[in-house]
Amino acid sequence: MPIYLEFNESTSQFFETTRNASDDTILLVVDEGQKKLVMTVPSGKTMIIRRAAERQARGITKTGFLCNDGGRYGRDHELEVLGEGGQLPDRLRESPREVY
Repeated sequence: MPIYLEFNESTSQFFETTRNASDDTILLVVDEGQKKLVMTVPSGKTMIIRRAAERQARGITKTGFLCNDGGRYGRDHELEVLGEGGQLPDRLRESPREVY
């Protein structure tokens, strides 16, 4: 069963939610079966918000996300960005620290 994380723009953090679809917020789906994180970015989000959410999602791929049940999920998963966030140029998708 996938885990759904919603991005809070005021705190720039993901939190666990029960919603599996959202029209106005960034949603991250953690699929343990396929070892994949799928981040959906709706249209109208600013580049700053999209980049903050993507940075947090990349952090989850490295350390995982501590859920309410006490488990840590999302570590060593592949990140896929859908929606407006996927339209960023390649040079802006990776942190300069990760390139070197």
